[in-house]
Amino acid sequence: MRHSDNGKLPKKAALSAVLCLLLMVTLICSGCKAVIDKQNAATEAPAEEVTEAAIEATEAPSADPLNFVKPTIPDDGTDGYTSGTDSGVFIYKNMAFELCGASDSAAEDYASAISAFKKSAPEFTVYNMVVPTHTEFGLPDRVAADTYTASQLQNIKKVYSSYTEDVKPINCYNKLGEHINDYIYFNTDHHWTGLGAYYAYQAFCEQTNQTPLQLSDCTENKKEGFHGTFYDTASDLNPDTVYYWTFPYKTHAMRQEESGMDLYEMELYYEYIEDSGSLYSTFICGDSSLFIEYNDDNKNGKKIAVVKESYGNAFSPYLTYNYEEVHVIDSRYFSGSLKDYMTENGINEIIFVNNTMSSNNPFMVDGIRAIY
Repeated sequence: MRHSDNGKLPKKAALSAVLCLLLMVTLICSGCKAVIDKQNAATEAPAEEVTEAAIEATEAPSADPLNFVKPTIPDDGTDGYTSGTDSGVFIYKNMAFELCGASDSAAEDYASAISAFKKSAPEFTVYNMVVPTHTEFGLPDRVAADTYTASQLQNIKKVYSSYTEDVKPINCYNKLGEHINDYIYFNTDHHWTGLGAYYAYQAFCEQTNQTPLQLSDCTENKKEGFHGTFYDTASDLNPDTVYYWTFPYKTHAMRQEESGMDLYEMELYYEYIEDSGSLYSTFICGDSSLFIEYNDDNKNGKKIAVVKESYGNAFSPYLTYNYEEVHVIDSRYFSGSLKDYMTENGINEIIFVNNTMSSNNPFMVDGIRAIY
């Protein structure tokens, strides 16, 4: 190519040079973009994995005992009414609900009582599970607001956040909340059903890294015509059905009616009750000072104590799948030292099981303190 005298390229040559220059720039930019895209791909892939892991974590709230998820209760505009015979009972859609009284101070007092036991017996693994009642999962927010019933979610969360770190809270709230359309509470009684107790047992197993018993491996039984404690509070309530499951392994039990009395042999479920108002006592024959459950086919040596009120009756039998012995102690009737009893019987795990009405009741909390 020949230069002009003034140092400028001829027009055709200049145009060719410009086109070549543009082509080079394009190729360089394309190469840079490819490198940048490759680098971005390398850095973005791990980010997607982290995001997926985070999503999985939020989709499994039961993994975190302080992560509570309140389910949405369907509301079709139906109104309820306060029972004419018991102002603490609310009737809604042919179901009776016990209105919950709870406070932060009561929650803190209960947490303090459990923490004090752990402090007095640091050698034991201590779990605590506060169980929400039917009101929390049966009344829509609009209806619940009109009844002035307390938020059990907030109250249980207050209990769990007030422990010392060495007490292990068990969150059954979320597991029950996932099954609000199942028959997990009685409609004429203040207790949960055997199915509700099973879901809480599942939550316990998940949070203690144990494999739960599968109901599909069990035999379902039922007792119809249960008239619960609220059956007579309204005329439009229908009788309940008590469901319970017998297990695919051999069990037996020993029962002590009152502290100091002799133990006598029983079964986990007392199937001979016929009184319509007492059918909840199918579970471990109702309340007593001590009820010991044995898995005759499991010799793993594991033992656990369950300190409870009557909600624990439907819950404790499932534990026989995971433990050779389950010692069920009712804090209202047991006397003596809980710590000494556990030591003498080689028990190193304990779970406190109380519903929110009990955990907010100062007399119940004082009863727990009394058996230290």
